[in-house]
Amino acid sequence: MTQAQKQNLGLFVGAIVVIAGLTWAYSAYQSSKVNGSAWPALDGGVYASAVTRDGVTSLIPGDQLYDSGVVEGGIPALTNPKYDSVLASDAVIADDLLGIDLDLGDGHRFYPVQIMNWHEVVNDTVNSQHIVVTYCPLCGTGIVYSGDVNMSSVTLSATGKVYNNNTVLKDEETGSLWLQATGEAVQGSWIGESLSVIPSQMMKWSTWKDLYPSGLVLSANTGVTRDYTRHPYGNYDTSKGVYFPINHTSADFTSKWTVYGVGNESAGLAFSTIALEGTGMMTAKLGDVPVIAVYNFETDAVRVFKTMSKNGDVHTFSYDFAKKRLTDNETGSVWYADGWNVKNNDEDHALVEIPTVRGFWFCIAAMHPTWKAVTTSEVSE
Repeated sequence: MTQAQKQNLGLFVGAIVVIAGLTWAYSAYQSSKVNGSAWPALDGGVYASAVTRDGVTSLIPGDQLYDSGVVEGGIPALTNPKYDSVLASDAVIADDLLGIDLDLGDGHRFYPVQIMNWHEVVNDTVNSQHIVVTYCPLCGTGIVYSGDVNMSSVTLSATGKVYNNNTVLKDEETGSLWLQATGEAVQGSWIGESLSVIPSQMMKWSTWKDLYPSGLVLSANTGVTRDYTRHPYGNYDTSKGVYFPINHTSADFTSKWTVYGVGNESAGLAFSTIALEGTGMMTAKLGDVPVIAVYNFETDAVRVFKTMSKNGDVHTFSYDFAKKRLTDNETGSVWYADGWNVKNNDEDHALVEIPTVRGFWFCIAAMHPTWKAVTTSEVSE
């Protein structure tokens, strides 16, 4: 190699070192700049991937995690709860108030919002299964989750913080933060994991006690001093306003209309009880899957099913609003609002139910911004 070639090689290597150094310095500068900057804008839901700011890694904007004014521990979760009979509970629970109905297979349990308003979480073990019953008073979302995640269990409680007015939960095992309305961990070592939903439904106490007179009811004997006859948020349920900012809005329904949402990895739908009260049923497609939403006039609840029974039979449906009767167009068979065939009243002929999330529209829309509001039937009946 000539002297000139050696000099040229030295200049080339030096240039590479300088460029590498400048690249590293620029990356370091950008990283520092990002960590000290504001959180990226988000139009509802959660980030597609975690974002880090000032040492905090999160799936939601850290500056939109609002303190509700209640300190952590001020909303104590219930663990090892007590249960009372329907007769004993009837003196405490108001007929027109809602609760979460959990079907255990061998009996039903009722979790009154009168009690859940003050605790928001009940950690319990039922038939050897760890369950977490959750309720957000600001969103009206009552959801039951399995407390088991990847061969581990989580014990949850409210943090006193909210995101899109939805209560943010924390597990005592790792300190990870979870969204009540979706069951997804948004900060901490469980970030990105989701709790599995256990099917449940919400209904009025007057209806539930008549349907399940032998059922068990979450006891007001919680060991915590609270006035369970009083709503801690006053007339919030019937007022138009919300307490905290939301990062996505939709005018498809009025903000505090009660809706039932269903979703999968690619699509989501929301059905309004007000619309269904006038039609009895609505049909739509969840992605490519035909579904039917049925309003139960007895329980004032909505359930959503695939239009396929468990034995593989596919149906289309019509609804006689005057008789409050659902029939399939193939055989003329009558169906109950719970998806069971009146004539072939067995599990094999029942429709496949899709778990729903019940809550105020503003919250469902903000937490699931891609979900579509169903205002009319979309699939021919």
